[in-house]
Amino acid sequence: MIYLITKQKELFETTEYKHCDIEYSLKCLNKLESISFDTETNGLEPYKHKLICIQLGNNENQFIIDCNTIDILEYKELLETKELIIHNAKFDLGFLYQYKIVPTKLFDTFLAEKILTTGLSRARRGLNYCALKYCDVNLDKSIRLEIAKEGLTTRVIQYSADDVKYLEIIKDKQIEKAKEEGLLQAIFLDNHYVKVLTYIEHSGMYLNKDMWQTKCDEDKTSMLKMRGVLNDFILNDSKTYYRYINPQLSLFEEGVQCNINWNSEKQVIPLMKELGIDTKIKDKKTGKYKDSIDKKVLISQKKTHHIVEDYLKYKEYQKEVSTYGENFFDYIEPKTGRIHTNYTQIMNTGRLSSGQKGSQKKNINQKPNMQNIPSEDRTRNCFQAQKDNTLIVSDYSGQENVVLVNKCLDKDLLAFYRGQHSDMHSFVASKIFPELKDLPLSDIKKKHKNLRQIAKGAGFSINYGGAGITIAQNLNLPLEKGEEVYKSYFNAFPGLAKYFTNEKKKAVENGYILFNNISGRKCYIDYYDEFKELAKKINVKGFWTKYKLEKSQNSSIFVNVLKPLVREYFMKRGNIERMSLNYTIQGTSADITKLAGIYMFRYLKDNDLLFKVLMPNVVHDELIIECSTDKAESLAKILQNCMERAGDKFCKTIPLKAEPCITKIWAH
Repeated sequence: MIYLITKQKELFETTEYKHCDIEYSLKCLNKLESISFDTETNGLEPYKHKLICIQLGNNENQFIIDCNTIDILEYKELLETKELIIHNAKFDLGFLYQYKIVPTKLFDTFLAEKILTTGLSRARRGLNYCALKYCDVNLDKSIRLEIAKEGLTTRVIQYSADDVKYLEIIKDKQIEKAKEEGLLQAIFLDNHYVKVLTYIEHSGMYLNKDMWQTKCDEDKTSMLKMRGVLNDFILNDSKTYYRYINPQLSLFEEGVQCNINWNSEKQVIPLMKELGIDTKIKDKKTGKYKDSIDKKVLISQKKTHHIVEDYLKYKEYQKEVSTYGENFFDYIEPKTGRIHTNYTQIMNTGRLSSGQKGSQKKNINQKPNMQNIPSEDRTRNCFQAQKDNTLIVSDYSGQENVVLVNKCLDKDLLAFYRGQHSDMHSFVASKIFPELKDLPLSDIKKKHKNLRQIAKGAGFSINYGGAGITIAQNLNLPLEKGEEVYKSYFNAFPGLAKYFTNEKKKAVENGYILFNNISGRKCYIDYYDEFKELAKKINVKGFWTKYKLEKSQNSSIFVNVLKPLVREYFMKRGNIERMSLNYTIQGTSADITKLAGIYMFRYLKDNDLLFKVLMPNVVHDELIIECSTDKAESLAKILQNCMERAGDKFCKTIPLKAEPCITKIWAH
């Protein structure tokens, strides 16, 4: 049965539902152990838009509360004490936080579905898909975009009731499936963390507008200067580069003009080729070569022609102007004077992502990626604590490296951490380069910077699933040298080599990547069925004999059938193996950061500090708190403790340490 709680009963005369008062609704709802919950709003932004109604109930009864005439605070105690079942809770919590309503327990069916299908690109997680999948019910979502204009009408009330009617059934079936897949702990972790992430979005980050404007002006000046340098290169040799010159005179310009749009790859690539720059790069998706002038393509070719360095400098300034320029003023929310971004809670790697692509058609605002703000001081210093507050910025010390050593348990890597050494890259260099074997790490750092840099780059490449060719490309080394470093690395750390071999094997055999045994989080291989079919074909008895024979003859069947088949198999296998190394480390690190955030949020809630102490941002292994200066010292210790406790849950052998810093600006 649908019940409507409103003070304008005369507008809702119908037999489709009954009217009731607040007291009756609370009496009925308090009898339930879990309550399904949803909201209808007149827009997507909690600071700009308002609640039209909230819906509470279960499969049997649904209560629709008219928020235009009923104070939502009448339901505050209920919402904060009962378990709420919500689909896409971050949206609804954003509006509840405007009323300082903070639920204690919730189950997010959207997050649960995301966890159950992580990695599967064709999976759908909307409420209508989940209702069809688990309840065999088709929910009509056609009026969703009309609700903001229509308001609370009879059909909106019926639509709103359906949004909570099936949530408990969906939840129960998701839990059954999660038990089978070993994913319950991951679901519980993210159900707790969604409250934290919503609070981070709610808190927002303060931007000093005067400092930012100064930075923007400097960037624009630098960009125009570098564009002038590029134009002059063309104009100073107009006979050679006449194709890139517009000789037309105008009333406003004197002389010839360079007609290259330096922001257009299509226009710049031909010039780079003409100058002897190799623009070829292999497309990761297709495996075919294409032209590109991305930084990673050009960085190793600075010595080929001086314009490469000038062009890269120009692109850096151009990115600052276009991505981190005056557009940031548009992101500031007038009510708070702060930037409130959007986060995606679960990526395939387990990490968060930040930012939101705008759409005028869908009335969606553009929001910045607050996890990708350049780390250089000139930019970060513009993000500050507001008024008399201060920031506490705390990150983990070498989080991903510590996670990796706890997984592989290589004896030499364990010895490094137990010896409390501070320079991992020099230590690795001492192990893979024989000439550095007996030198103190301090000497390696000072006197052998080139070898230390190679060790650093090799470690980064290998830890993310790279091979010898990856090391060579990333460090601009000959392929033979990259392969040599790769081999030396695994010879030096046999425990790491064994761990990597096991992780690759498990992913290939299981069809998913298990991040860790604590949360049980997994990423399923999207194309695993296709991969298995390819494996069957090449593992047929006699296949490789036939392959070699046809290859020796360069036959049509080799060129058109066998070679593409083998290439696709090894490309897919290579992708699976790289993900198995990358995702386990990133995903476990993300779980740790989430748990740390949960501990800190819980402390703030238990000590009545929510909405007084803010959480402005989270960046992978870094948490940020904003508080009054008198609370900074004590909260810095609390934050450090929360982060290290979270680390202890996942890192049992080598502890993960956090390093808090009290600062007015975003620095560490």
